[in-house]
Amino acid sequence: MSDEVVGWAVRLAEGVTPDEAELVPSLTVAYVAGGASRRELFTRTDSAPGGFDVTAPIVLFPHVLVAVSLAGPAIWAALGGNLSSVSSLLKNLGDLWDRRRAKAAPEEPQLPELSRLIDAISAELTAAGVPPIDSEVLTFRIVRALIKDGAGTRAFLAAAPPEERKR
Repeated sequence: MSDEVVGWAVRLAEGVTPDEAELVPSLTVAYVAGGASRRELFTRTDSAPGGFDVTAPIVLFPHVLVAVSLAGPAIWAALGGNLSSVSSLLKNLGDLWDRRRAKAAPEEPQLPELSRLIDAISAELTAAGVPPIDSEVLTFRIVRALIKDGAGTRAFLAAAPPEERKR
């Protein structure tokens, strides 16, 4: 596991799930390891009523990682291999955010790669049980972080391909 991938994950968590940032290195190592280590991140134990569930705060970041992994092709397309276009991608993301929040009439997306990326991540977060309003905000935070750290995003995608998992 490279330090670049762990560093990328910590930066992502600081922007998306800051309460989980301290736990991110171990979560990321388990996620990248795949197999049983990855599956274990998604198991939920039933705690006794009134009991303290130590896994309770570890809810969201593994789902962020799987959303990023599954959105890999959309991320590659949005980044387009040209990291010099980061500022224009961020501006376009802001414009797209404004349009989606205004709930304007559906139109042909001006930024299809960015729209597909947003849709892919949002769909995964929604499937993980994140409420729609939270999913929308988190999706844009995630996409902004992925664009800002394109090199780290590429390193993560290379290290952690998606795998089948049961919900």
